[in-house]
Amino acid sequence: MRLLFSFALLIFSSAVMAAEPTPGLRIAGNMTYPAHSLVRLRAEGHDPKAGILWRIYPSANVQRATTARNLLEFAAPPGSYEVELLAIVTGMDGDLKIEESKQTIIVGPTLPDPKPMPPAPLPPTEGKLDPINALGRIRFGNAGCTATIVGPRRSDGKWDVLTAAHCVSGESQRGTLTLKDGRSFAIRVVAYHKSPDLAWCVTEEAVADLPYAKLAEKNPDPNTAIWHMGFGVDKPGNREDGSVTDRENGDGQLRMSLSVSSGDSGGGIFRADTSELISVVCCTSGMGRKVSMWGGSAESARRTRPKPADNEQLWSPLPIPIQPEAKPSHKIGWKPRPIPIRPDVPQGGES
Repeated sequence: MRLLFSFALLIFSSAVMAAEPTPGLRIAGNMTYPAHSLVRLRAEGHDPKAGILWRIYPSANVQRATTARNLLEFAAPPGSYEVELLAIVTGMDGDLKIEESKQTIIVGPTLPDPKPMPPAPLPPTEGKLDPINALGRIRFGNAGCTATIVGPRRSDGKWDVLTAAHCVSGESQRGTLTLKDGRSFAIRVVAYHKSPDLAWCVTEEAVADLPYAKLAEKNPDPNTAIWHMGFGVDKPGNREDGSVTDRENGDGQLRMSLSVSSGDSGGGIFRADTSELISVVCCTSGMGRKVSMWGGSAESARRTRPKPADNEQLWSPLPIPIQPEAKPSHKIGWKPRPIPIRPDVPQGGES
């Protein structure tokens, strides 16, 4: 049979190109393939006893695989290829009969690997309105105060932090803010205002999600109920309730009735009804009990709040108020800064 097949191939190799396709014989399989993939075709509709011959044009750089006689598998560079199928049988009279089928196979061009889709961006996080947890302990050197993160987050992704001016000293002073959940952030002083005793700091880096307090649009009226929760040495972290006693004075401060102690300096004071930030602990006429105390007002803080473009402004350092050394804090490496003591005089007698 092998000798007969070879003989038929030699005799009919030139004539087969002109042979008419036989409807029964066909090439089955896909007609298009991606570049560098394996082309797989099979012969159908032929006599089971027929000899099968496959041809590929052009044949340069075509790599054929060894398969069963009725299958054709090959790999080739991108391009168009004419595949020819011959089925050769011997008739009863000994004559050879040849059936032919052709197909055009397209091997696709080389395409660049698709770029991976970038992950969908996460929705922007603006933090959580949470005044209690927005209060944190700040430290400049070993001296410590309380401060409040004020939202919403700045356009540069950083956060404003409000404290008292007597808690900071020096140009572009750098310190640390530690929240109640244990997270710590580097902060830098960006604005300093002596009369209301207010200092604005900013986190050194953009932070995605922090608890924050909202600064009140207007100062509260006298008799408005207030509260604060600072890190003072007298019951640190507890809530102290009080009230506003006088409107804003010429220094941009409110007078309140509230109990504060060393370490509470710079801590936020909030309205009891809305929890809006209305003041910052500055000075007191006594410590560890409810007495008259003062703090920069919300309107003063709002007027002096820096914009992101103001970060590099310069200012003159303020001397630290000289006060008797307070007892050390229960936290190692953090000493509460004393609150300046001020005589309790009527509003009209203040300078």
